[in-house]
Amino acid sequence: MKRKLFITGVIFAVLFVFLCLPLSRYPISLAVMKIYSGLHERDSLMEKKGISLEIPGGGTTEEKDWYPFVMTFNDSAGFRQFIREKDGELPYEMENPLELTILYNFPAFDILKGCSDLYNPQSPYYNSFYGAYLVSGRTAEGGPYGFSADGSLDLEATSQVPQFDFQRLVLTHLGIRSRQQIFDWKMQSVRKNVDYGGSSGWTRVDASLITNGVIHRPEGFQRSYLQYGSCAYVPKDYGMDSFAPVSMRGRLYGKYFADWDTSIFFYIMAADEDVLESCDAKILSKSVLK
Repeated sequence: MKRKLFITGVIFAVLFVFLCLPLSRYPISLAVMKIYSGLHERDSLMEKKGISLEIPGGGTTEEKDWYPFVMTFNDSAGFRQFIREKDGELPYEMENPLELTILYNFPAFDILKGCSDLYNPQSPYYNSFYGAYLVSGRTAEGGPYGFSADGSLDLEATSQVPQFDFQRLVLTHLGIRSRQQIFDWKMQSVRKNVDYGGSSGWTRVDASLITNGVIHRPEGFQRSYLQYGSCAYVPKDYGMDSFAPVSMRGRLYGKYFADWDTSIFFYIMAADEDVLESCDAKILSKSVLK
């Protein structure tokens, strides 16, 4: 009996020590995000509309670049509230309100540091994300979200989803207050009738972006640490302030699908141009939508 208690005690002690080490944060992230993403998939627009959308993760490349798999998150109510605050009203029919599903991925983990290179200001993947936004809902005029009456992409609406995503779902959940947040999105070029994701008729938008970087001095626990790991990079070590602004590039591919009554936007946000181009060519463009 004493031997069993001793062995049990040793096992729990070893487990406790492991959980306190940076090495534990990666397997914890994988386990938590696999379950959490799976729960959101069940209530996603893909499930409701019968959309099959597969976006490759970092596990499909030889480089140590991105997290192994793409995750799913829904926040329709939050997005509707964001538009109310931004525009002063909600110009969408309440009987067919906006719904939003986000597919996203972030930079790979540095296992020894116990966190994603999302935090590493010396990594070309610093502050970077890619994935897709799916939005359903009709305007007051009866048109789909993100598109004008003539079917062209609404450039103002195009920037609203990444702004909501980065400000409300990334920065806020890392502890930065709304009044400190920056998101300056400026269109650089627009290309129409682009082939992408196995179909034609996409509009590609390239933009410059200045927003907050995610390196920061932690002040208490944030739920986002479960997915990205704890922040192992100290701003002052790099001569930076917490959440210091960073210049980035953004790229979006947008198209409305009448069969699903859903607007779909593929996106990449990266501080490094080579990362953006590589992600587009090797990963995001290989997505399968059907």
